[in-house]
Amino acid sequence: MEAAARRTRPAPPPLPRWRVALRVSAWGAVIALLVAIVGGLLFVHRGDAEGSARVANSELELMLERGEGIDWRAPVIARHWWNYFRVTHGVVAATNRRLLYVGVPPEEILPREPEPQLLEESSFPYDRPIDLWRGRVFLGSLNGVVIRAPGQMRTFGVTPAERSRLDRVLTLMTRRQQAIRDSLEAERQKALEVADAARQPIFYVVSRGDALELIARQFNVTIEELQDWNALSSPSIRVGQRLLVKPRT
Repeated sequence: MEAAARRTRPAPPPLPRWRVALRVSAWGAVIALLVAIVGGLLFVHRGDAEGSARVANSELELMLERGEGIDWRAPVIARHWWNYFRVTHGVVAATNRRLLYVGVPPEEILPREPEPQLLEESSFPYDRPIDLWRGRVFLGSLNGVVIRAPGQMRTFGVTPAERSRLDRVLTLMTRRQQAIRDSLEAERQKALEVADAARQPIFYVVSRGDALELIARQFNVTIEELQDWNALSSPSIRVGQRLLVKPRT
């Protein structure tokens, strides 16, 4: 009976159109507010570019290894959700060994007790794979680059005035990587040549006073091997005779 009563209950009347429109409008307002907040964080907050650059450049000098020098550097911008997408000013530098980055996060929104400043740091050695993607970043607000390497990824934006400097940094990095690849290929080819030379047969020309036993000892082979390689029926040899002392391997 109860089940039959439930089945025969009339369906609730549809919501009036004005209530549906009101719900849609409410969600639209919430979305618009969120977009406005994110947009405000992206476009309003600029941070201290000059002060951050001084800190980042000083830290870059401390990161350099012995014999490492900076070829070119460029100021960049990063944004992270954990900083509410506020600007993190930093510097990207191309050295003779790697690409370095130091970023200075924005100040805390809520004041805290004085403590050492934590900086963002990344190192991209040229002898490891580095993938670059260039385009618009941060919701299309800036030109920039995404740098990927094993175990890490960084996204940087750059102002129009500094774009050429960032291009210079990335060009130097690409050239350094190509030089390393060329050097490795040259070493590989040399190793192949050495290995091929080691497989080539070695011949010895008999001189006065030579004996087959002495020649075998000199090249660390047996008399029987020398006889076999040179089709000798006896250990007798003659001056000027050309003997195979190491066959091709």
